[in-house]
Amino acid sequence: MANRQRKRAQNIIRCFKNVAILHLIHLEEQKINKIRKNIEYTQPTRFLTYEKGRLKVLDGISKNQLLMIEFEQLMSSINSAQISIHEYNNQLDLLLNQMHSISI
Repeated sequence: MANRQRKRAQNIIRCFKNVAILHLIHLEEQKINKIRKNIEYTQPTRFLTYEKGRLKVLDGISKNQLLMIEFEQLMSSINSAQISIHEYNNQLDLLLNQMHSISI
C-alpha cells in the first residue's frame, strides 16, 4: 500500500512541476507581448555613420532604443540556452519595470 501512495505522491509532484513550467511559459508570452507592443514603433539604433569619408559615432540613444537592445540581447541569450527559464523571467520582469519607469 505504501508503494501505491508513493507512486501517487510522485505523480502529483511531477504534475506540479509541469504546471509550474507551463505557468512560467504563459507569463513569458504575456511579458514578451507587452514589451514588443511598447517597442514596436521604436526606430532602430544607428551607432555609426559615414560623412564625407569620415567615421562619426552617434552619441544619442533613446531609452526605448536601449530597451529594444536589451530585449534583443535577452532573446538571443534564451535562444542559445545561456540562461535558465527562471533567470529569463526575472530579466523580463526587470525590462517591464524599466519600460514602466520610462513611460512615467
